[in-house]
Amino acid sequence: MVKNYFKIAFRNLWKHKLFSFVNIFGLALSMAVGVLIFARLKANYDTDHFHPKLNQIVRILTKETVEGRQALWATTPQPLAAAVANIPSIEKTVALRFGGKNNALTNNGEVPVDISFSEPSFFEVFGFKLLSGNAKGLADNPAAIFLSEQTAKKIFGKTDIIGQTVEFTNIGTFSVQGIIAEPALQTHLPVEAICSMLAVEVLEKKLALDNISNSWDDDKHAALYARLNAENNISLLNAALKNYSRKKGSVTMDFEAQRLEDITPRTLAIQNDNNSGINNTGIIILLFLILALTLLSAFNYVSLSMARALSRSHEIGVRKTIGASRWQIINQFLAEAVVISIIALLFSVPLVFFLMSKVDIINFVFRFDLLLVLGLLAYGLFTGLVAGALPAWLLSAFQPVQVLRKMKNIKLLRSAGVYKILIIIQFSVTIMLMIFFVILTDFEKKNSASVDAVIASNILTLDLNGENYENVSNEISHLSQVENVLATNWFYDSYKMGECSITWNNTAQQFKYVSIDPKTIRATGIKLKLGNNFPANVSKNTEQFVLLNEAAAKLFTPNAAIINGQNILLGTANVQVIGIMPDQIAGPPVPLVFRYLPKEVIALTIVVKAGNEAAVSKACTTIWKQYFPQKTPAIHRLRDKYTNEATAETMGFFAFFALLVMIIAAMGILGIASYAVELRTKELGIRKVLGANKIKLIWSVTKNFTLLILYAGFFGIPAGLFCGHLLQIRMGSKVDIGPVNLLIGFSLVAFAGIVTVLSQTIRAGLVDPVKVLKAE
Repeated sequence: MVKNYFKIAFRNLWKHKLFSFVNIFGLALSMAVGVLIFARLKANYDTDHFHPKLNQIVRILTKETVEGRQALWATTPQPLAAAVANIPSIEKTVALRFGGKNNALTNNGEVPVDISFSEPSFFEVFGFKLLSGNAKGLADNPAAIFLSEQTAKKIFGKTDIIGQTVEFTNIGTFSVQGIIAEPALQTHLPVEAICSMLAVEVLEKKLALDNISNSWDDDKHAALYARLNAENNISLLNAALKNYSRKKGSVTMDFEAQRLEDITPRTLAIQNDNNSGINNTGIIILLFLILALTLLSAFNYVSLSMARALSRSHEIGVRKTIGASRWQIINQFLAEAVVISIIALLFSVPLVFFLMSKVDIINFVFRFDLLLVLGLLAYGLFTGLVAGALPAWLLSAFQPVQVLRKMKNIKLLRSAGVYKILIIIQFSVTIMLMIFFVILTDFEKKNSASVDAVIASNILTLDLNGENYENVSNEISHLSQVENVLATNWFYDSYKMGECSITWNNTAQQFKYVSIDPKTIRATGIKLKLGNNFPANVSKNTEQFVLLNEAAAKLFTPNAAIINGQNILLGTANVQVIGIMPDQIAGPPVPLVFRYLPKEVIALTIVVKAGNEAAVSKACTTIWKQYFPQKTPAIHRLRDKYTNEATAETMGFFAFFALLVMIIAAMGILGIASYAVELRTKELGIRKVLGANKIKLIWSVTKNFTLLILYAGFFGIPAGLFCGHLLQIRMGSKVDIGPVNLLIGFSLVAFAGIVTVLSQTIRAGLVDPVKVLKAE
């Protein structure tokens, strides 16, 4: 019986190819997002499931208790690794030390790389494979580094690089001794670049890393993993770990084991564990999103099915006349909906893989196995059943006498208000998303224009790495290609910020501050909103003056002129506010205090004569190495700091999502518009006989849908304005939530919706009265 239902379903779909194509296309678009979410959930579930003996691998957690308050950390003190190595239940340990982001120097500029330090057991316990090289390099070579495939390509453009050297800004030069193959699945472990633990001791002596190798007090920069002798030995290990508890003052430090397979989904209670995937709350949100997409798909399918109801009414009447029951008709329509849903699913899967290959922010990997296939099939089946349920119930209710005599007298849409509400909801959400996207795009364009206008490509920065800058600055300033050298932590935006307390009029506020070279304001040509720059003879040792930016001044008074020139208490020192600076050019306004603290400067800003950037960069490297041969200079263009490819990728993906929602909404109204024309054919024929022209006929059908879109705007525009307001609170006054952006966002959606409606209602003007009334 089931076989016959699906056989007839395929025959009907082929018979009505256009309808089938439109439905499959609409479902495929919405289901692609659902498949993408399923893939993300599967990637989350699969994280670290490629390691051998997975159920025997554990991570050691630190449980800190401070005055009765407990906190779990995914990291441990580094000495713990050696201390627990001889516990009987442990077969092998893996110690990790985190080095943070370091910039690799390449011919194409600097490449940020996440550096970690480990030992040969890393490749024995975990399932990472080497494309080339030997893991023993981690045991006896402090200059060895193992790069992932992706990192090797970023730095060298290839992976055949064994023996080549790579230089990092803060930790020096390393020799590539191995290439780590990209893991088959996602991992929470840092594998961009792994150096030998032997390098830690060397770097600590050079002060390139914090000296914590033998410290039990620091439990935030190292991690410890272990492979047990047997899966059920975890209780024995936890009992043994109690012997290593530490207490210092009010802080108690205990240790416990966590199975590697339990790290994902992420446990929010565990801190310092940012790479462990989505937590359970996030999973529930994604599942609800899948349900919402399913309902959206179902509504579109219902509207298109209703549009085809008239053409299928006689088929239903004949089948009932020859003995078909209502449940048989329902099953037949459900079978058709399921077939369409499964075909749409088959189209959406390759679409998802295409998106994953083109959009960098969709960078998760997962195992395409039987579990995922069954999950996707269940998703397709569920979508088909939900989408087909209402059309099957309504169409199967036709009585043979009614449909074979005069189908158009049957009111399918008795509860038309429900459809109107659904259309309004769809378009309201679409308008909201489109307005937000227009506002965000406008903000990014203005932000980029501001950066381009004030930060030229001929401005370089040289990180000082804690060194005294005066000699280096003096020599660089004598280069003929250099216009100016500024010792500052701020140049239109901050490089480094500190925190300070300011009290004025009995009001105390906490602020971020930057150390600024008085020459910076003159060199940039920045016009202060009020007051004056630091005097030329300002003291290097005694702080007398500060500048506030507009955002900082407004925290004390709406009128910045009131605080300008006033004495304030900076910490415990009295200083004078001598000027008001404008807010920074990019990002949200941050209340900021400008101070002259030469000892806190971390970078030199070098203004170069246009076209000489490469030559000056090379000369600066030579000068730096004359004074600090043990440290690698970090020189880069200031403008590169503001080049955010991730933001561009995110905006592109958001634009795609907004367009997708708009297409789905348009397809939802498409079927209802088509059905409305079919239902009013007789009325349109009579009106045409009475003299109505084509435009009036088309407008008579279109106006109701135009009103629905306007109603949607009534809800969608305020919602978009609210989203824009939230963005404005976060990013500042450059976010334009004025009527122009609101109108552009609404107009884009309204235009798409009305064009979609006209694609159907234009048939109203082509009605032939003779044929219509003859048929009636």
